[in-house]
Amino acid sequence: MTRLGRVAVTLGVAVVLIGLTALAAHFLRPPDPGEPETPGPAVVETPMGQVGGGDEPAEDEGEPASPATGSAPGAGTGDRTQRPGPGTSPPTKVPSPPTTGGQSATGAVPPPAETAAATDEVLQALGMVEDRPVVAQKTLSRALKAGTVGRLSGQVRQAVRQLADRLQLSRTVQPGDAYAKRYMVQSGDNLTSIGQRHLIPYELVMGLNGLTSTAITAGQTLKVIQGPVHLEIIKSRYELRAWLGEVCLRVYPVAIGANNSTPAGTFVVQNKLTNPPYQPQHKTLADHRAAGAPDNPLGSRWIDLGDHYGIHGTIEPESIGHDVSEGCIRLHNKDVEELYDLVVVGASKVVIRP
Repeated sequence: MTRLGRVAVTLGVAVVLIGLTALAAHFLRPPDPGEPETPGPAVVETPMGQVGGGDEPAEDEGEPASPATGSAPGAGTGDRTQRPGPGTSPPTKVPSPPTTGGQSATGAVPPPAETAAATDEVLQALGMVEDRPVVAQKTLSRALKAGTVGRLSGQVRQAVRQLADRLQLSRTVQPGDAYAKRYMVQSGDNLTSIGQRHLIPYELVMGLNGLTSTAITAGQTLKVIQGPVHLEIIKSRYELRAWLGEVCLRVYPVAIGANNSTPAGTFVVQNKLTNPPYQPQHKTLADHRAAGAPDNPLGSRWIDLGDHYGIHGTIEPESIGHDVSEGCIRLHNKDVEELYDLVVVGASKVVIRP
């Protein structure tokens, strides 16, 4: 080979080696920190605190723990989503359970839209029932009116009864109770006139003071409350509430009319009857029942709202909580007997809400 040929071969080999070195350096160099990497599958934290792919549904953990277990009221419920971060997919949205008639498909009552602060206020009031009954009664009554008792409704219903029995419906007058006071009997007074003066039935005056007869004497001191007691019926909850001013005295379960036959609106108590006869307008005499008859469907009391509508007892206690009547409001007999002694003809209003 000539000298010129050897030089050409040497240059060719050098070029090939330089190319191979550059190619190896290209593939073996570390990635540039500023160069984006190819994203892999996003890992997302679901609202329940689990980790999974962005397309996986959140696992249903069932009904949240009650406050008695130490969990925060309402924790783990609702329709919360996380705000997506850079390089991640949006987290899975936890759907609210489907509801039917105010209950979830599993039968559990879904939590209402009350705030955590409202729930905390109710819990605090329940804790004050023994030591600060006046404050507890006002707070729980306000929560009932606002509809923020939520899953605590059973405890609240029981508490308002207990508080009313201790405050307004006992023989004592508790300090700070704005609705109860002492009245000194004047010459010429009788229980009916005293009841009319304070817009309460005379039967309630007797009950408040443990009287077994209507005989009273001038100078005698009696406990009274300043009425009248008004009623609120919430058809969707099958619930009747008895109110004295801004405090709730009682919450009763009721039955209402089939086919939406219980009218909404405001009524005034027209009349009251003990052991009422059953005389339906659109049925034959064979369907009528005498007062006090064991098969009388009106039960032991009738509170007349006018236009053939009323609040009454029942001989079918299993019907409470259902749409079964011809438009009237049914209560258990023991409940309607108690209610009968709270309302005043011509003064007590009854508000029926959907």
